[in-house]
Amino acid sequence: MASEALAFHLEGMREDGEEIPAPSTLDDLRGDPAMKGAVAFLVETKEPEKTVRVNITARASQIAEIDRRARSVGLTRSSYLVQKALGRRAVSR
Repeated sequence: MASEALAFHLEGMREDGEEIPAPSTLDDLRGDPAMKGAVAFLVETKEPEKTVRVNITARASQIAEIDRRARSVGLTRSSYLVQKALGRRAVSR
């Protein structure tokens, strides 16, 4: 939950054009008077990946079947294809 909260905060900072500060070390926090009495812990977050658009070629009937299967599990065509291509069970999140 902490990593999701941090990722959400960082996303908001990026949208607002704010500079993302370098991560603090535990030693930095230990020496900060504003942190007196606080409990510090490490939270890891990953930089968001860029989404890339790709085109595929398939028969109309194949696309229709892919769309039907994607809808049946509550996914978009793209999400369904990616999950299947990566060998994952196509399940809506």
